[in-house]
Amino acid sequence: MARWLAMGALMLGAVVGPAAPAAAAMAAITTVAPVEDDATEEGVKAAAASALGRAVRGARAMGLDEVTLKSVRMVPGAGVVVEILATDSEPALEESTAPPERPEPPPPGLGPRI
Repeated sequence: MARWLAMGALMLGAVVGPAAPAAAAMAAITTVAPVEDDATEEGVKAAAASALGRAVRGARAMGLDEVTLKSVRMVPGAGVVVEILATDSEPALEESTAPPERPEPPPPGLGPRI
C-alpha cells in the first residue's frame, strides 16, 4: 500500500511539475577605468572602452549573454564609470509588449444593483 502511495505521489509531481517558473539569471555590473593624466576626449573614450570591455567580459564569465548598457559617466578623480545589466536570456516579445489583462465587465443585466 505504501508503495502505491509513493508511486502516486511521484506521478503527481511529474504531471504537475514545478510550481514556480524558471527565473532568468541577472547581474548589475559596474566597472571603473582610470583616465590617463591628460583628460582629453581620446583618453576618456579609451577609458570608457576599457571599462565596458571588462564589464562585458565579467558578464560572459558568469554565463550571461544579453547585455544592456545602463550608463557611462565621467567621475572626476575616479575615472570613467560604466554600468551594465546582464541577463542569461532576453524576455519573450509577448511578455515585454503585452498589455496587462483586464477582467471583462459583466453583461448589462448581471451587474451590481445600486
